[in-house]
Amino acid sequence: MERRQLEFFLAIADAGSFTRAARVLSIAQPSLSYAVRTLEDELGERLFERHGRGVRLTPAGHALVRPARRTLRSFAQAAGAVRGAGDDGFAQLRVVTNTMWAIDPLVQVVGELRQLMPRLQLQVTDPANRTVVVEQVRAGEVDFGLVSGAPPGDHVSSLHVVDVELVGVLPPGTDHGLTVDLAEIASHGLICTPRGSALRTLLDERLEAAGLPPDLAVETAHVASVVPMVLARAGAALLPEGMAGEAGAQGARLARLDPPTRAAVHLLWRDGHLDHAGEALLGIARGLARGQR
Repeated sequence: MERRQLEFFLAIADAGSFTRAARVLSIAQPSLSYAVRTLEDELGERLFERHGRGVRLTPAGHALVRPARRTLRSFAQAAGAVRGAGDDGFAQLRVVTNTMWAIDPLVQVVGELRQLMPRLQLQVTDPANRTVVVEQVRAGEVDFGLVSGAPPGDHVSSLHVVDVELVGVLPPGTDHGLTVDLAEIASHGLICTPRGSALRTLLDERLEAAGLPPDLAVETAHVASVVPMVLARAGAALLPEGMAGEAGAQGARLARLDPPTRAAVHLLWRDGHLDHAGEALLGIARGLARGQR
């Protein structure tokens, strides 16, 4: 079983069609079909069955998806380690992102990267707002940026890394069901960061969609103080799942939103301007993105 075969297999699984996968991979469809037949012969199982104008995974194909993604991710990590060793592992990277995405997904990416390149130095800065992230990436002031929402384009490359679910965080002892709507969370008084911040932008978008006024009980410039204020029963908040989980461990009551609401987090960089450390970070981020599918 070769790396290329697994890449072809996953491309077809993601595209749902040999034709679309061949277009994405920029290879001839007969070559793609031959590679998959060879893989199926090696495994002794069919991986796809045809339906209409596309294909779907067989039970054997479904069983292969997760191990295949893990294997390709390991290839990327190994390549990053080799590139790093060529320069004694010493490199520097600059990343700009707000506190939320610095926790999830950046923590996992940085953890894996530092294991590959122990001498790597990373600088993570907190921008005033999303516009600052995009401007710093475009200007080459940082190597990477993380933002939620649609990627900007205009000479900035992007990767959809994760979809982060937003969770209602309510004061200790609050009586509620397993799911709540945003109006119920707002009835406790909302706690959030100032306008222009990532968390506030997400909240305002959800309030507008629900037809609720953008009123806050507490506006704080310190995102780290949001959870303590909820625990002190000053109000309720809408937070990413990771931060909400920490609040729940400290006694806050958590509730899923109905309807569910998620934030798409994108990694930004200038194509053609990454060194070996940047390519290694990008490889890990791509592996994380594949694992979310």
